[in-house]
Amino acid sequence: MKVVKSDKMTDRLRSAGGGLSDRWRSNIETSRSFLNKRRLQGKTDHPTRVHGIRYFILLTMIVVLVATVLDLPVGQYRNQWPSFILNWARELTDIGKSGWILVPTGVVVLVAYTLDWSRFRARTRLLMAKWVALSAYVFLAVGVSGLIATIVKRLIGRARPVHFEELGAFAFRPFSADASFASFPSGHSTTAGAFFAAVAIFFPLLRFPALVLALWLGFSRILVGAHYPSDVIAGVAFGAWYAYFSALFFARYGIIFTTDASGWPVRRRGYELTKILRWSRN
Repeated sequence: MKVVKSDKMTDRLRSAGGGLSDRWRSNIETSRSFLNKRRLQGKTDHPTRVHGIRYFILLTMIVVLVATVLDLPVGQYRNQWPSFILNWARELTDIGKSGWILVPTGVVVLVAYTLDWSRFRARTRLLMAKWVALSAYVFLAVGVSGLIATIVKRLIGRARPVHFEELGAFAFRPFSADASFASFPSGHSTTAGAFFAAVAIFFPLLRFPALVLALWLGFSRILVGAHYPSDVIAGVAFGAWYAYFSALFFARYGIIFTTDASGWPVRRRGYELTKILRWSRN
């Protein structure tokens, strides 16, 4: 009797797993077909043009200037900040970790691909698609920029300020697996730059406070002795650029964003957060 029950339970689990796998593949194929159609239709109002070369030339000049002027004195001043500032920075700095952003947005996307969308009304599917698109945008902007920053910092192998007394501000050990030689660029600052740039692009009125918050989070990494100023500037700037690049990528498919006359990504009509939230409550 127990063997029969066990066999039935096994069959049910296999059936459920097979159905989940089929929905996953079906949703992926549907998404791929949808994106191909949107790309061929050219859904942006103006041609998309990535501003990259000039941006990175300017960024390189700024990073070199900051490294030349600020990195050495900041390294010398390490551990001399007032205690109340250090306590504040330690409380603030972990906001720059990407997990609290990637986990919820990744879960939204993963769960969406396991659902049978045909069971929902058209209005509900449209609302769900918008939430999934927003989650995917934030996940890619933060996750991919953070991954690139992690690879680059391992390749460069710049010593963190903890090594300042023995090695100075400009010591490098390329390809090192030692985390104390992974200072440039700052990963926390990259996350902050990507996330708050995404917020600024989606909510243009919040551009200034988003910039301030990203820089403050980056500055906290200097205060706790984890990075030099040039590490932070490079991280924030790269993260912000990648959020911009990701928005242009989505704009090419007419999802979330379109482009204005200057080629800058702007939010499409229908993606206003107040409208999405109002639809969610109805």
